[in-house]
Amino acid sequence: MWLRKDLKLRAKDAVSRNYWKTVLVSALFSLIFSGGSFFTFKLGDADEIIDDIFYAFPFGLFFMFIAGLLLIAAVILFIIFIVNPLQVGISKFRINAINNLGNISDVGTGYDVSYKRNAETIFMMNLFIFLWSLLFIVPGIVKLYEYSMVPYIIAEDPNISRKDAFLKSKKMMSGNKWRAFVLTLSFIPWYILGALTFGVVTLLYVQPYHQLTSAALYEELKKNSIG
Repeated sequence: MWLRKDLKLRAKDAVSRNYWKTVLVSALFSLIFSGGSFFTFKLGDADEIIDDIFYAFPFGLFFMFIAGLLLIAAVILFIIFIVNPLQVGISKFRINAINNLGNISDVGTGYDVSYKRNAETIFMMNLFIFLWSLLFIVPGIVKLYEYSMVPYIIAEDPNISRKDAFLKSKKMMSGNKWRAFVLTLSFIPWYILGALTFGVVTLLYVQPYHQLTSAALYEELKKNSIG
């Protein structure tokens, strides 16, 4: 039976051993997964652009529809083929960091080893979570935690299939989803502190600490499943 305080203590030790590397990888994680904010437009500017297109093109609405579809397709492809393997590589870094020392080069393993499977598996994982979330928020949260070990599992086992990775994560999280949820909630005071420091504490400590705690949970559940 794992305890929150033990996981957090192990994560703190790992952050100390790998401090600047964990900060760099955490910042990369945030940059990639929050990158959509860089593509936002002011509403007034967007209206002006649309008006210009309607005046310039007789079929402006059709043009905007096609442009929108192309943009959505480009974002989806970027996520599948760039972001998803990166998530696997970052998971590999966290596993190595929690056990001893992580290397920045670990981040690239998602592209070097089982690239196609990594891209496909993380895509299907996110798709299933999204579809369950459409039912109501709670089923989506349950599936989020049920599949939360998948990136770690495929990062460690290049030969495991998508189906087996999902099943293994489901077994590992059986009876642990609520406790993992409470573990996440325990970081709220840290993120409040991070907000009060305009994100400085979040970037330099809270995110690496939180993310390595997740890796510590994976290691503990893996040990229990083997035992």
